[in-house]
Amino acid sequence: MSLRFELASATSAPRRGKLVLDRLVGGDVVAERPAIMLETPAFFKYTRHGLQPHLVPEVAAEVEALPPATRVQLEDFLDSDTSDCSQFEEGLHKFIALDTAEILMLDTMDPTISVRTAKPTNAYMAIGSDGGIRRLTPSLFAQLANSLKPDIAIPPADIVEEPLPSLTQGKRISKSVTRSAKWLDECMAALTHPAAVFAPVVGSHSLELRTIAAKALAARHDIAGYAFNDVCLTLPLEYKLQLVQHSLELLDASKPRYMLGASAPDAVLRAVLSGIDLFDSTYPYAVTEQGLASTYVLGVDDPTSLLPHSLDLWQEAMFADFGPLVKGCTCFTCRGHHRSYIHHLLKTKEMLATVLLQIHNMHWYQRFFDDIRRSVDRGSLATDAALFFQRYGCEELPSSTSEQNKQAGRPFGELDTLAAQICSPTTKIQRKRHAESQAIAAELA
Repeated sequence: MSLRFELASATSAPRRGKLVLDRLVGGDVVAERPAIMLETPAFFKYTRHGLQPHLVPEVAAEVEALPPATRVQLEDFLDSDTSDCSQFEEGLHKFIALDTAEILMLDTMDPTISVRTAKPTNAYMAIGSDGGIRRLTPSLFAQLANSLKPDIAIPPADIVEEPLPSLTQGKRISKSVTRSAKWLDECMAALTHPAAVFAPVVGSHSLELRTIAAKALAARHDIAGYAFNDVCLTLPLEYKLQLVQHSLELLDASKPRYMLGASAPDAVLRAVLSGIDLFDSTYPYAVTEQGLASTYVLGVDDPTSLLPHSLDLWQEAMFADFGPLVKGCTCFTCRGHHRSYIHHLLKTKEMLATVLLQIHNMHWYQRFFDDIRRSVDRGSLATDAALFFQRYGCEELPSSTSEQNKQAGRPFGELDTLAAQICSPTTKIQRKRHAESQAIAAELA
């Protein structure tokens, strides 16, 4: 297996490129399988327990032109300290019934969980599960990666979860940088499967420590890319991007950059303008969980009116509205279903509601990334993004609170969107991660 990143434009932001995967068998490229290509900027499809939320594979096939890239988090499979899937020797693609034409990324943690109570030690990352605390050591991660055979692996890192800097945080961040470097060395030494390793870029709020961590990674020749997973979901977007930008300036510009916690449309645009290449699709999932249909558009010339970025299917006005979710949309949902029916499904808590909404929201998200790539090719992304921010009221409010985000500056805020409805279409009780997001939003307000 060989993964390479080809930059089509200059290394300065925004970037256009291509992630290319050649599968090897016995040292030879598989003749009947062409190289898998992922045009960037792009996203990896978010999964839970190896499955796209609300979409079984047959239904997911109805979403046209999704990128051939899927991410799986290892914590979904840590039923015990030694995961059962480690006994499956045919690889993670087959374990979760994923086509080998997909680029498969194995990460450690679910990016939608913004607060964690389990604390790491020098020897392991602690992961909370329904069965208690699970201990993920670097050697266990390498063992699982060798068995599961992902195309891309992101080793565990000691992530500092505090949403804002504190006076006592310096030693904690310093320890996390040292610990993450040690874990990366141990993982690389134990990995025998030729996965492309995306190294976590750490340092949290400390620019000095981010400099140390980034320079150490830039000096390595055994990693294929970088993962920005230490900028937690609760940080203000501008501050988060400032931290990432500081690290980017010190890293190898020829390698792909993958960022978590920036999947909302306004965050994606600002991150692409900063030089990020890869994202995940947690935002469409969050929108679906709220009973919303995406309607945002990039590249509209008239920003004079503040238009909604989504359609709320819970509203009573949907009761007798027999039009598609978005007029002219070609997705499976809009071609055959109307707003009134999906409103009915939500009200009666039918699971089909979230299935139809997820189909539309993933289709719309893919279309959004298509527009971003075309805009980069034209050299007009900065202008198009400015019009987008103006059209949807995405003003720059670095110090805004969660309530201000909702009212003005962050209409796409992921933290607010991840807060579930009181009665979700798919469950009558809130999921743990949604409760945590609501608690954080209340605290920051």
